[in-house]
Amino acid sequence: MTSNYHSPWAFALILLAAAIVALRPFSLPPPIVMPGAAGLRGLGSLRSTLRWVPLALRLAALCLIAVAIARPQTLTGRIETSKEGVAIQLVIDRSASMGAPMTFEGRSYERLEVVKRVLKDFILGDDKQLKGRADDLIGLIVFSGYADTLAPLTHSHQIVVDLANSTQLAPPALPEGGTAIGDALALAASRLRSAEEQIKSLSDANRGPEFRIKSKIIVLLTDGEHNRGEILPEQAARLAAEWGIKIYSIGIGGTGGVVFISGMDGRPIPIRDHVDERTLTTISNRTGGRYWNARNAESLREIYEEIDRLEKVSVTSQRRTVYEERFPPLVNAALWLIGIEIFLASTLLRRLP
Repeated sequence: MTSNYHSPWAFALILLAAAIVALRPFSLPPPIVMPGAAGLRGLGSLRSTLRWVPLALRLAALCLIAVAIARPQTLTGRIETSKEGVAIQLVIDRSASMGAPMTFEGRSYERLEVVKRVLKDFILGDDKQLKGRADDLIGLIVFSGYADTLAPLTHSHQIVVDLANSTQLAPPALPEGGTAIGDALALAASRLRSAEEQIKSLSDANRGPEFRIKSKIIVLLTDGEHNRGEILPEQAARLAAEWGIKIYSIGIGGTGGVVFISGMDGRPIPIRDHVDERTLTTISNRTGGRYWNARNAESLREIYEEIDRLEKVSVTSQRRTVYEERFPPLVNAALWLIGIEIFLASTLLRRLP
């Protein structure tokens, strides 16, 4: 805990107490000698010995009052009263075609690896154009022939990045082969629909600040077309629109030709490189989102930068500092000292006129 003083200027009042000591004489008037007052000699001696006590009590009381006026405080904590952000559900295609080569920073990687690297910068920031999404709830869903939730909506963004980095390409053979875009979108929409309940449970468990969702979005990235699953992309988009969720779609690659990926035995397998731009555009427009095509790594980064600008949060948090006041015991002690001084001055150490 940290301590400080609200009004440190009050310590100057201690100089006033020192001035009282300097200006007030310590000597008492000469004792009045009365016939037959032999029995009072002892009392007079005690009064002379303790003549400094009332002044010392007054001085100590004034010092305590000066410190109390300075208001000593102890910092007990900082309360974040509210926080506002975006609930983002990342939906990443891990089908076999995402193993096609793509150049990134002068080197050749699989498309999925390039997506991981750009995604990390989008979530955590790259100290350049991407500032990171520090105040947002972020979840991660990956899909190929079926959809799977890797990370529920969370503020622990490093965990999301680590789980994304651990994602592997799905084998081209069934049952994992294929691209279930509709199922993945429906799963993401259902996660976002119940986001408020998840937030409440997280806040209650961690006693964290209240979090308000400014908007809910799905960022879908795929290099293919829907060919597996039980739910069509258009059906999932209707659910998202009904629940107030925007879909931002990114088609990666899709040159219309053929790309080669490595098979289980290491042999190259030809795969048609085709993005269903019509469907992705339709589902994005239906929900108030947008569609982009990323032909290369540079355009992919630019797309994430644009999403970052579109989903800016103006008010992120409100913090309140809590202090515990420490002056009441000082005031009580000063009153006790003044009371003792008055008592002694009226009895044992009373001065005669």
